[in-house]
Amino acid sequence: MWHSLIIICSAVWSLVCGNPQLNLPTPQPEIFYNGYTPNVATTPAQLRADRDRSQRYGPPYADDGGGGGGGDTGVGSSSSDDGLDDFRYGQTYDERMRLGYAYPTPRLNFSDRADDSPFSRGDANRYGGQDNRYANHNYGPTSSTDRNYYDLNNNKNINNYRPNSRVNDQFDYNNNPNVEFVDVNNRNRFENPYLPNQDRFNLNQGYTDRQRFQQDRRYQQELEKLRNLLVETDQKGSLECTANVAAQWNFETNVNDFTQTEALNAQQRYVEYQRITADQSKHINKDLIFDRRLYRQLMLQSEVGPNALPLDVLDRYNRLLNEMLFLYNGASVCAYQQPFQCDLHYIPQLKDIMAKSRDWDELQHTWVEYHRKAGRGMRDNYEQLIDVMQEVAYVNNVTNGGEYWYLAYESGNFRQDMDIVWEQIRPLYELLHSYVRRKLRDYYGPDRINRIAPIPSHILGNMYGQSWSNILDIIIPYPGRKLIDVTPRMVEQGFTPLLMFQLAEEFFTSINMSAVGPEFYRNSVFEQPLDRRVLCEPSAWDFCNRHDYRVKICTDINQRSLISVHHEMAHIQYFLQYRHLPKIFRNGANPAFHQAVGDAIGLSVSTPKHLQTLGLLQRSLDESSYDINYLFTMAIDKIAFLPFALSLDNWRYDIFSGNVNKRIMNCHYWNLRERYAGIKPPVLRSEQDFDLGAKYHIPANIPYIKYFFSTVLQFQLYRRMCQAAGQYVPNDPRKPLHKCDIYRQPAAGNILKNLMAKGASQPWQEVLEETLGEGRLDGTALREYFAPLEEWLRLESLRTNEYVGWNYDGDYCKRSIETAGLQIFGGYYNGVRGSEDNILMLILAISLCYLFV
Repeated sequence: MWHSLIIICSAVWSLVCGNPQLNLPTPQPEIFYNGYTPNVATTPAQLRADRDRSQRYGPPYADDGGGGGGGDTGVGSSSSDDGLDDFRYGQTYDERMRLGYAYPTPRLNFSDRADDSPFSRGDANRYGGQDNRYANHNYGPTSSTDRNYYDLNNNKNINNYRPNSRVNDQFDYNNNPNVEFVDVNNRNRFENPYLPNQDRFNLNQGYTDRQRFQQDRRYQQELEKLRNLLVETDQKGSLECTANVAAQWNFETNVNDFTQTEALNAQQRYVEYQRITADQSKHINKDLIFDRRLYRQLMLQSEVGPNALPLDVLDRYNRLLNEMLFLYNGASVCAYQQPFQCDLHYIPQLKDIMAKSRDWDELQHTWVEYHRKAGRGMRDNYEQLIDVMQEVAYVNNVTNGGEYWYLAYESGNFRQDMDIVWEQIRPLYELLHSYVRRKLRDYYGPDRINRIAPIPSHILGNMYGQSWSNILDIIIPYPGRKLIDVTPRMVEQGFTPLLMFQLAEEFFTSINMSAVGPEFYRNSVFEQPLDRRVLCEPSAWDFCNRHDYRVKICTDINQRSLISVHHEMAHIQYFLQYRHLPKIFRNGANPAFHQAVGDAIGLSVSTPKHLQTLGLLQRSLDESSYDINYLFTMAIDKIAFLPFALSLDNWRYDIFSGNVNKRIMNCHYWNLRERYAGIKPPVLRSEQDFDLGAKYHIPANIPYIKYFFSTVLQFQLYRRMCQAAGQYVPNDPRKPLHKCDIYRQPAAGNILKNLMAKGASQPWQEVLEETLGEGRLDGTALREYFAPLEEWLRLESLRTNEYVGWNYDGDYCKRSIETAGLQIFGGYYNGVRGSEDNILMLILAISLCYLFV
């Protein structure tokens, strides 16, 4: 009897306070041998992932969610889609090589360089002892007891050299990068660290010493050898790149086992070549290189990310990513109130539910179960990855994984700079957040959404709360004012994919840019062929030979594809403008530039003015309600996305740098989400969970900050072009920024050409300064673009007396959850309807148990 009573009480307790996140063990995959990486065991799914080019590789510039199309409105958006596999989207080759492969360490031959050359490292002791761990870089230890110092004139070692003294008035010991005294705070990673307190590449001081070397005949001979070596490396690198891109193109435009194998093999060969080139570059002494282009070229060539890891660590790195992606791709949940239908995957079922369902409980069930299945099981692997990222930082000569994560942005204060940009945008976001919270409160009821609290993330139309476009039907300011859609007119006028690309080419030639030529049209893929399978994600391809550029896209005849086509053509124009540069410089000034340029063009193409010019819009829509709806639709995609992107990579920076202990990393993420975005989880979370594992970029270890950067930069580029075209005048209501169209404005095109032509040959700050007159990322352009909407939102908040901002309203995450009662659906801090009844039932159940006992 007692046993039966205990069972009954337990059942009642579970029924009343049941935990929707059952702490079930994660099934471990069966182990199989992976023939591609020696002695590394994987599952069949992981082996397929290794062979599956659609997950592991891709062209230099493809675009998230359709390359510039967003929603059903044609409003440009590429950063905020949470597609099935956006690893290749927006990736440059240098970024994509980050995954790494296990290859035999190449044996290098430097027979063409004399051992005593001023550009030869020689043995370790000659140039500073130990293993040159931090040689020629910004970061490293700050103390040592015994140094070796090399005097080029006397060709001998000077031991125990005292700080703050000189030998032959050439090298300052404190500033010699080959010893371990390095000023971490004042060095740019591409700064030639020969002398301190000067310009980024040391061209303003030390003139006497530089002149002495430049007049030396032997120095000039060695410098010429170095230039020839870089020319040879550039030529070989271009050939290797061309072979690799051709193999990837063959696979993606004709998917079968043979082309897939060829693509994988080509990728492996290219990675191996990059490893050899990087190792060569690291063995060259950069101390006496006074040409900033040569110095930058060597620095860029010497960085290959995780591919520089020792082979055993590289195997571990790849295995961790494979295991996490296996869990991510295999996550499936049961349908709401249908416990026997348990085959729902993120794409397409769960993503569709989050976008279309308006049932609070169904959305909450879907969110909770997916994060449990996709994220929780990979937490242990991710904790191991954090340790491996320290090794990645070490082999790339930076102090920690956090510094490595932002390495491509060449700034010692990058995180602080991005926070400053966010503070510029935050007032607009808070007004938008306040308005959306009010509309959702009106829809779901004040007992579920507090008027001054953060918004639960599961009701925002997206699994991650990163874009709010899918709930436009609830929150649109003027429901009776339809958004512009020229798709019917395009169909009526007989638009074809070829015509759309010709229109895009004419757009660029009208602003004084290059025609793409017949080869582009002959080789590109604009439609899905009938005779073979093609991976249809929009992408732009540079074949690394200065003449072959292509686009692959399965074009639909609609407004979204029209903008997407212009976006892809912007990538092609970028390729054309920097094709004169060495291979290592044929890239954007930083990872965000390509995307920003394409999106800036999309801002112009999507304006009513441009659509009228194309004959797709018959009448001008000057009513303010249409303007507000248009800007609002842009804002809930672009502005709502910014705090998500910033939170994601600031979280990784904190975890990789050790600023935050990995034992509290899940709660730290929700603290950042609340701080930046005013978003909270639908239920209480704990450190048993790993919610970020449900976002593809986390298990795949793909940087995300570039999407924040590009979203802000596109408005900066757009503003400068519109000013040059005379289409935008600040504070002039007749020429607002959001109505600017740069079509047939060569002055605007010349600014863009100048920016594109620099490629990656200069730091991005210099590129912006020389082309825009602004040497930093600036959020004011975005505020100016959305100024009419911001004023409308401000007046709305005053009219409705709505609270702007949010207040912390309870715990969102705990180290451990002590009681199941805290895990009631809806979260105890949400004030879910029926929670009082649950409490009464709980009291009754406990009373009954005590009564029987």
